[in-house]
Amino acid sequence: GNDNVNPIANRTYFVAGKLFNTIGTLSMGNIGNTKLQWETTSRITAGAQLAAFNNRLHVAFNYFFGNTYNLLSLNDLSYLSGLYTNWGNDGRLQNEGFDVSANLKILSLKDWKWDFGISVGHYKNEIRRLPNGKDYMTTPLYGATILTQVGKAANLFYGYRTDGVYATTDEANQSGLYIASPNGTNAYFQAGDMKFVDTDGNGSIGEEDMQVIGDPNPDIYGNLSTNLSWKHFTLSVLFNYSLGNDIFNYQRMILESGSRFMNQTEAMVNRWTCEGQVTDIPSASYGDPMQNSRFSDRWIEDGSYIRLKNVTLSYRIPVDNAIIHGITVWGAANNVVTFTKYLGSDPEFSLSNNILTQGIDRGLLPLSRNFSLGVKINL
Repeated sequence: GNDNVNPIANRTYFVAGKLFNTIGTLSMGNIGNTKLQWETTSRITAGAQLAAFNNRLHVAFNYFFGNTYNLLSLNDLSYLSGLYTNWGNDGRLQNEGFDVSANLKILSLKDWKWDFGISVGHYKNEIRRLPNGKDYMTTPLYGATILTQVGKAANLFYGYRTDGVYATTDEANQSGLYIASPNGTNAYFQAGDMKFVDTDGNGSIGEEDMQVIGDPNPDIYGNLSTNLSWKHFTLSVLFNYSLGNDIFNYQRMILESGSRFMNQTEAMVNRWTCEGQVTDIPSASYGDPMQNSRFSDRWIEDGSYIRLKNVTLSYRIPVDNAIIHGITVWGAANNVVTFTKYLGSDPEFSLSNNILTQGIDRGLLPLSRNFSLGVKINL
């Protein structure tokens, strides 16, 4: 199934509107598809567990492989219909992944107990079929272009490659690169402009030079945990991590474009300002006529991180009577510290549950550091 679709997508209906903000109108809102059906997913899962060394070591492995058929997707309609798309079941998606976890009891003495755990996960999704027999589709989101292509993951970043900034006029002139305008004139890149990679070698920087510049899906992800106990004290520490995922820093795209009258970050102090200056930030130019701030790998960052997610210290008061069977006093800290090269506020974020928005950071509030105290009474 899939409940993220209009519940009346299979019906033809009209929608209300206004003409000139005064005259009430009705227009076709959807052309129904009576053959529309639920998505179907077939999945194979397998797992294995191992306990060894007198139960001091526990290892678990899980694997899954799934195919989603009849994937709900928007099909293109002829302009004669008055609509752009309607819903159909013409997509197909494949998911595959695994996770491995291990837990080791390092110490198991009378007063001292210590265990350590680790988990590693990996997944891969792949588009197997798109509507209208297309090989690929692109979706614009927050100034980015998201590529969905048969044989690739569902949400790749698709844009321009860069190679620094033209430091001198001679360097820009030697490249001979330009932007072709609709009226037939060419605007040539000058000193202070971005060096965009001319993928097809025709001298013009345009959509034909776009390529995959990032993948928001991590190579691996997981947790690290340890629990250390001494008599009635217990210290628990949990790390989580993600490695190999890319992030589109939309906030930085806005705050370092140098093309409009709005606040910019301190990074703009290093923008190109004079002949011969070597920098990776182009000159500021209102309106951005050379599209230096277009969606490119300039805004794609490594989103890998490791975070100290939780630290908990507890003390168990040995009370055991007819009413109370133990009291535990505890204190915890969450989101203590994060180690990352990402320049945004938080590499661990979720814009929405839409697969196409994965890896787009539009500046939502980061996970905050917080502290708590508590008492647990067992009755």
